Amino acid sequence: MPRLVDHDRRRAELLAAAWRVVRARGVEGTTTRAIADEAGCSLSVLAHFLGGKDDILVAAQKAVYDRIVERAFRIGRNLDGLAGLGAALEAVLPLDEERAADAHVNVAFAGAALSHPRLGESRRRSHQEIRGHLRNCLREARELAELKDGVDDEAVIDDFIILVEGSTLLSLVDGWAEEGRAERLTRLATTFVDQLRR
Repeated sequence: MPRLVDHDRRRAELLAAAWRVVRARGVEGTTTRAIADEAGCSLSVLAHFLGGKDDILVAAQKAVYDRIVERAFRIGRNLDGLAGLGAALEAVLPLDEERAADAHVNVAFAGAALSHPRLGESRRRSHQEIRGHLRNCLREARELAELKDGVDDEAVIDDFIILVEGSTLLSLVDGWAEEGRAERLTRLATTFVDQLRR
């Protein structure tokens, strides 16, 4: 009798293998053979679940971004307004090994998106999703009378994304503040939220 395969679980395992290869080799050095070897499967199995190389890269980029966003808003699920915004910010900064690993893969995809139109479009869609979550945090903060007057939601969201992407790049690529990085990033996150308070 053929073995039943949990399609979603197997797909998630293959995407995780793709992330490990991207982290080790960069997007340009990633091949379907390397992903299949990392996952311990054949090329045909990889293609069955994820398609060709471009399909795999786009799916892996979306999945790692979804993972980051899900963690951000899972951690802040029971928090409203600025508390939720602060929790989301800390959840996506590279403060520990798990978050640094995800951020490393995200940075690799960001660089590749400059010359890979499908990756670029996938990242733009991912950014639109996180913008929606952040708008909800700011709407809650306004309803709770936490926000100071004159706060421009779209500018705050731009700054949130720039802070995350910029500090991640500086931390992981340039080795910025390797010593005491977590403390520095936590301080930046706290300052970012505090400047919005009434």
